[in-house]
Amino acid sequence: MLDKRNGKLYLKSLVFGWLLLVANGVYAEIILEYPTPTPDSSPSDLAFDAQGTLWFTELNTNRIGKLVPSEAKSLTTQGITEYELPHPNSKPHYLTIARDGKIWFSESGGNRIGCLDPKTGIIQEFDIPTAHSEPHQIKEGRDGNIWFLEFQTNKIGRLDPKSGQITEYHLGSGNPHALVLTETKACYTKGGMFWVNTFANKLGCMEFQTGNLEEFTIPPEKSVPHGLALSKGETLWLTKMFDDKLARMKINPGGHRAPRITEYFVGKRRRPHDLVVDENRGFIWFTAGRPDAIGRLDLSRAKPGTGRGLKYYKLPKPGSHPTRITMDKEGNIWFTEMGRYFRGKYNNKIGKLVP
Repeated sequence: MLDKRNGKLYLKSLVFGWLLLVANGVYAEIILEYPTPTPDSSPSDLAFDAQGTLWFTELNTNRIGKLVPSEAKSLTTQGITEYELPHPNSKPHYLTIARDGKIWFSESGGNRIGCLDPKTGIIQEFDIPTAHSEPHQIKEGRDGNIWFLEFQTNKIGRLDPKSGQITEYHLGSGNPHALVLTETKACYTKGGMFWVNTFANKLGCMEFQTGNLEEFTIPPEKSVPHGLALSKGETLWLTKMFDDKLARMKINPGGHRAPRITEYFVGKRRRPHDLVVDENRGFIWFTAGRPDAIGRLDLSRAKPGTGRGLKYYKLPKPGSHPTRITMDKEGNIWFTEMGRYFRGKYNNKIGKLVP
């Protein structure tokens, strides 16, 4: 379908976007791309605020970006604003939007948690007590505290926005990466440092009230559980990046019983990275590092253990390396095109798939 907020979207997409025709001719999908003003920015994470403005981190160029969809124009920097961080090489990596509208983000290079007030443009920073922690994913809890994972030092941190005080909890080895918060627990994936052949395959949850931990093995041995999303009924979805699968499980209600895992194969060497649950349409959308595509699993057609119900939307340019993914209120899919950052091959685009 077309974006009705802009009656010229279809015609513009032929010039500025990437039109994908479905084989049966029933509908078409459009992929639009928006470059950041600063080249080689390697946008990493992204999220929408309550007003529908998209915020994102620029890992390689030390900035937080803001994209206003109603003002943005494909293949231009129109509608995009950047905010430079106070300290060089802070490497803003992940972000979350608090209920009061402030933008909280992890500085993986600066060992800090940052906060941008969108009303004033002022940035506050909070030092993490443990050195070289490399903070990763970050979320606001229902109590208003900010929770974040410490990838290198295997901890989870809690920041009180009122006092700025940070409390840390040990999680054990495995390099925690992705984070979701339920009403009572913080759940996370541990995939190790696969780029140096150090693997982990764990899913864990920590109870807020007691600090008690439960961790479960996600087979096989080198599955690398990576992206994590929460759906209705406290059901977890995760990507198994090196096992080329999406997995679904119910959060364990108590005791130490391993959760029952249902898996869906996404194709050999697809490397699923991150995912978002589309509750209304019954889809799971995910980023696939190979071959630079957005994937969609149709749960009405999916069959566990197979690739049934899968569809891929290939990006215009090889090497885009789509990373994080989210969805707007109209059901459009947005994602970061990070490039092969860890190999020194940068990209600088935000992508949008119009289903």
